[in-house]
Amino acid sequence: MFGCWTVKGGSGTTVFSAALALALADRHGKATIVDFGGDVPSVLGMAEPAGRGIRDWLSSPGRDAQEFGHLHLNATSRLRVVPAGSATSFSDEALHDLVGVVDEHTVFDFGTLQPPESLRNSLRNDWLVLRPCYLALRRAARLATRPHGVVVIREAGRSLTARDIQSVVGAPVVGEITVSDGVARSVDAGLLATRLPKQLADELTRLL
Repeated sequence: MFGCWTVKGGSGTTVFSAALALALADRHGKATIVDFGGDVPSVLGMAEPAGRGIRDWLSSPGRDAQEFGHLHLNATSRLRVVPAGSATSFSDEALHDLVGVVDEHTVFDFGTLQPPESLRNSLRNDWLVLRPCYLALRRAARLATRPHGVVVIREAGRSLTARDIQSVVGAPVVGEITVSDGVARSVDAGLLATRLPKQLADELTRLL
């Protein structure tokens, strides 16, 4: 299980999470991405989901695996999406129920929601996604707990290095993903699910 989150919107967490889930599905034959922010379907070129989602499941009193299974939508023949839904609040305790109903090939796109440390310790990987941006790094420096690792969304013109980020965050940089025009074009055209750019696919392979 992979948990991806960030401290500042616009860091590229959703595109990274969706691409990671696609790479995971390609490697293992199936995967699931759980969307907390609400943008995963759009990134994958899907129609806007209607009905319940993960937030609704978490806010309901009777959370079980069967009900969770009914939330899944097919993005591709190998990748399923659990959409965000419409509920606005749920408890940290409810998040722990997720661990018992998902399989190991699951990516959580938490967006700017910082999951509790106890839940993150149940994940195989707990990754903070950051651009090498001073404002994002400033927020990351104030985190009460450290992530397992940091994924850097590398873009031209930034002077902060992986070593700088490791020093401030207090966690290792486990991978660097290059911002490229090809990724932006794939997302804007709704083709990311069918045309994962080769450079991005290669960089993701090194993370799996």
